[in-house]
Amino acid sequence: MIRRNTTLWIFIVTLALVSFGTVMVYSSSAATAAYQKRCLLKKKAPELLYQTTLFHDPAFLNKQVVWVVLALSALFLFYHVDYAKLGRYSPLILMVSVLLLVMVLILGNEVNGAKRWLRIGSFTLQPSEFAKLALVIFMARFLSEHKDKVKSFVKGFLPVLAILSITLILVVREPDFGATVIIGAIVFIIWFIAGLRILHLSSLFIASVPCAVVAIIAEPYRLKRILAFLNPWADPMGSGYQIIQAQVAVGSGGILGKGLGAGLQKYQFLSEAHTDYIFAIIGEEVGLVGSIFVVLLFVLLLMLGVTVALRATDYYTGLLASGIVTMICLSAAVNFWVVLGMLPPKGLALPFISYGGSALLVNMAAIGILLNISKTTEEAMGVNPRMKYAFGVR
Repeated sequence: MIRRNTTLWIFIVTLALVSFGTVMVYSSSAATAAYQKRCLLKKKAPELLYQTTLFHDPAFLNKQVVWVVLALSALFLFYHVDYAKLGRYSPLILMVSVLLLVMVLILGNEVNGAKRWLRIGSFTLQPSEFAKLALVIFMARFLSEHKDKVKSFVKGFLPVLAILSITLILVVREPDFGATVIIGAIVFIIWFIAGLRILHLSSLFIASVPCAVVAIIAEPYRLKRILAFLNPWADPMGSGYQIIQAQVAVGSGGILGKGLGAGLQKYQFLSEAHTDYIFAIIGEEVGLVGSIFVVLLFVLLLMLGVTVALRATDYYTGLLASGIVTMICLSAAVNFWVVLGMLPPKGLALPFISYGGSALLVNMAAIGILLNISKTTEEAMGVNPRMKYAFGVR
């Protein structure tokens, strides 16, 4: 059934993740939004502070709903855009993403010493998220056009390495070391799938290890994160606090959880509860059962994406589908591992679920492309010709 309706199932799984995510954004952010509003009242209108009792506020939910609408629009837009044309325009798309990365270094909104966001009115955009998809599209197109040269160091490996390096240098300058590693890992997997020489890839990996060590040692806060990851109880009220609170949230949920909205860690115990650590709140409020359900949805999305890639009718399409599913599912896996204390703390949104517009917009656009590929290949193979009516006749 699933194999014959891959396109529909991808859409259903994505919609389920976004819907559940919207609910969890409200549950995990309402207390934080209320606290921020009380702080604002205390600063600007203290006389009103004691005239109202405010424990929950839908401010983050309201913004997230706007992003969900925009993201769904992006999904349907890219579903109807010819992905072959995206490949032809991939150099331009990548140039625009690089320009945005340059702009964020110059005009970006600084938060905690980092410039990672461009402010547009009351909303912010994170250019590094757009760079992920731009690199996926570019690498798929470039490697497919030069598939007879991918084994060559000078004509195959060196050009793509230079392009990736430019992007990573800009991202690490924000600074965003975690995003740098994730983007590098996504492209590395695409290179492996494309058939670049293992010697070239392994040499790059070995060379990148001392670079990563230097980058960690150069910034004290990064070293603190590593040490906190190894032993969070050495500094339970400092560098190890977030790791411990996340584990408390997950562990206290038990099998079925405390109930939707009944979690306690979001009340200023666990920071970033509605963004990077929303999976901890999921574990606390809907328990092991709900957490496994979310993980299984991503596993199902991975399986569906691999099916689409294997069915692809050409090299470019297969690489593009592989890159998209890698981009989404690797980000989800890393988020799970960070929350569960299996990786050092890193600010990374859980795709489709965490609060935030940039990641949601990019991931939904990527799903639109994947749906387009799936529908086209199913029609070409005659697997499910009726699917052309599901989202509109082309």
